[in-house]
Amino acid sequence: MGILSRFSTLMKANINHHLDVMKQPDKIVQKTLRDINLDLRTVNSERNALESDVKRAKQAVDECEAEIRKLERYRERVEERDYEKAMMFANKQEELETKKLELVSTYNQLIVDAKQLKLLEEKLALDLRQLELRSYSIREKTALLNQQEKINTSDSHVSSGFSSYEEELNFKIDEAEALAKLRNQTKEIENIDAEISKLIPNKDQESN
Repeated sequence: MGILSRFSTLMKANINHHLDVMKQPDKIVQKTLRDINLDLRTVNSERNALESDVKRAKQAVDECEAEIRKLERYRERVEERDYEKAMMFANKQEELETKKLELVSTYNQLIVDAKQLKLLEEKLALDLRQLELRSYSIREKTALLNQQEKINTSDSHVSSGFSSYEEELNFKIDEAEALAKLRNQTKEIENIDAEISKLIPNKDQESN
């Protein structure tokens, strides 16, 4: 199973953290969405194929057990009058017991693989929903920022040192709203930057 070779990596992947460390996650959102959708289609395809393998493996185990029971009945019928034939049945039965162990091992491994694929499918579906919500949030905040910037006539303060694109967007939105408030104030303001800082939440405190 190709996708199962990446099981641990995909299960441990933190989509939100991956976006948080990017300065402009909006540029990778669509690519990440495509990657997750591709992985989901792969998981679905492999799950369908695996379900057939599980059924065949279970059938092989059942048939082997049925054959063992049949040989056991044959051996019991002839063991008193035909020792050699009874031993022949016993030897075949022993061979099938060994084969059954292999078949059961294969069946159990397929069951484990199926459970892993199910878990991976659920995790990827959750990642997809989270990423879609994150993408919508970024677009919404960007649109709000653009709207605020059109209203304000003052130059925007250029910020730096943000840990994520969304953090920078939030700061710019706060700054834009602060500028909008200042435009409506009639009192004389000596230091515009200082007044803006008073109106904007402390981003260092927010991050703590």
